[in-house]
Amino acid sequence: MGCGRTLFVADGGYITCSYLHCPRPTAVADLLEDRETEHIVQFHAETFTVRHPLRERLDDALMSCDLHDHIHGLDGPPVRPGRYRARNSDGRWTWEVLPSEGP
Repeated sequence: MGCGRTLFVADGGYITCSYLHCPRPTAVADLLEDRETEHIVQFHAETFTVRHPLRERLDDALMSCDLHDHIHGLDGPPVRPGRYRARNSDGRWTWEVLPSEGP
């Protein structure tokens, strides 16, 4: 969000933006509270989305993640439409069903 120099450690150790017009002053704290360490994939009938774990932002690992290419190269969704946690073990992706988010 471009906070940079306006970030500080607030009460309770939360990283907060001090810029008065910041649209989301708790964005960094919110990101750091996300405990998910795997990929989250939402499959729809014809499309899918992938939420990558934060660790893939380091050293540009996100750019070399093969999950999107793997799914795109399949004849169809590997599972029923829904929300899944994807894990890669020895080059094989597995899918753990998750509850839907939101309404």
